[in-house]
Amino acid sequence: MEVEDNRDHVQYREWEASGLFSSVHWEDSGVRETIFDPYDNMQHFRRLGEADELLHGQFSSALGETLMRCSDLDPNLTQRLHAAIKAFEGHETAEELAHVSLSCRRFTEKLADCLYPPREEKVNGKKVGRAEYRNRLWAYVAENVTSDTTRELLIANVEDLGKRIDKLDSLSNKGLHSDVSSSDVNRLLLSLLVVAHDLISLRPPGGAFAYEPYETAIRAFMEGLRPQQEHRSQDDEE
Repeated sequence: MEVEDNRDHVQYREWEASGLFSSVHWEDSGVRETIFDPYDNMQHFRRLGEADELLHGQFSSALGETLMRCSDLDPNLTQRLHAAIKAFEGHETAEELAHVSLSCRRFTEKLADCLYPPREEKVNGKKVGRAEYRNRLWAYVAENVTSDTTRELLIANVEDLGKRIDKLDSLSNKGLHSDVSSSDVNRLLLSLLVVAHDLISLRPPGGAFAYEPYETAIRAFMEGLRPQQEHRSQDDEE
């Protein structure tokens, strides 16, 4: 269409010459905000605003539930999730960004420990020891989902998460930190949260309390009582 070229060519040339960007291109806005745009009206923007509120509500609820359930399973899960998100939010270098995948792996391994502890015997022909955390999550899904379709989807999500972690770990181990992009790590975190929510949701809330995360504190408390008891015994003898 032949229309007046009102683009800012001066700004375009300045950005090109600045060297701040590898390349500069014009955005193709198509027919947005023209007489050919049927969505440039209040009804569309109202639906957009409502969709934004609904999405925030739905995802906030799911994320809040995931966080609470993680804390119920093992407070260390919450700490590892916090470490991953904080490392991503505060990264300043590519090397710091690469460490996020390590926190994601540690969270996933701990989640597998909580949902399906290691076993010596094979399950469905696969090892489910401490190192085989992904196999343990697959076994957990297989034992807790009756629908074939749902089971396949969950297993595929777990496999995808594992591949994302492996890819970033591989780049980090090779020292290729500059090849780790912020968008890749962001997608990894999103995948981690989705998989965690799906897996934890298979487990009914409540159940037996997990004492293992508190074992060190309990032992320390009991050890602290021992000198007091010995002192009282000596006083009684005297």
